Amino acid sequence: MNLKTIIVGGEHLTPQQEKYRKIFMYVVSGGITTLVSLVSFKLFNVFIPDLWKFSLFGKEISLKLAINKVVCWVLAVLVAYFLNRITVFRSKGKILTELMKFAGARIISFLVFEEGLFLLSIFICTKVTGLPSDTVVTTILGIGVTYADIMNLINLIFVMIANYVMSKLMVFRKEDMVDYTKKEEAAAKAADTSEGSSEEGAENA
Repeated sequence: MNLKTIIVGGEHLTPQQEKYRKIFMYVVSGGITTLVSLVSFKLFNVFIPDLWKFSLFGKEISLKLAINKVVCWVLAVLVAYFLNRITVFRSKGKILTELMKFAGARIISFLVFEEGLFLLSIFICTKVTGLPSDTVVTTILGIGVTYADIMNLINLIFVMIANYVMSKLMVFRKEDMVDYTKKEEAAAKAADTSEGSSEEGAENA
């Protein structure tokens, strides 16, 4: 199996192989999307000043985190849509229509997980530890990792699962997907029919 087959599939793959290929490519696509989200989150956090703050239950909360998540979300949605369309679902549907549905599904997961669950986890974390979310808890390759970074990573796992389910149910229509296994089945049936016709012809002769 060559790299191209792994990425976009092929006619010689069995249904079982195609199933595992899709799972593998979804994980890879999710990994790339997650990397884009994490890197953009970190860059925004490092280079954009913290100018937006408000108080909630006597605790100061920065709007910078919420704005950061919006920027990361837009970038991640664009990357995720095209990776999913090309490598996982192999859709031939209209890009604009799919992208709108894809963005809609992502808005749901964004509000529930990327904003709601994330900000809630940050609030609980700062309340329990008494430390701000930008407190560095460890260092990886010389880069400081904060509470916000850790919560963001955990949160993205939930987002990844929810996004796959919604993409399959709400965005990519089955009739728009390229299904090589169906082509093989049709070819096999055609071959059987042709063989049967040849045998009948031989018997009649």
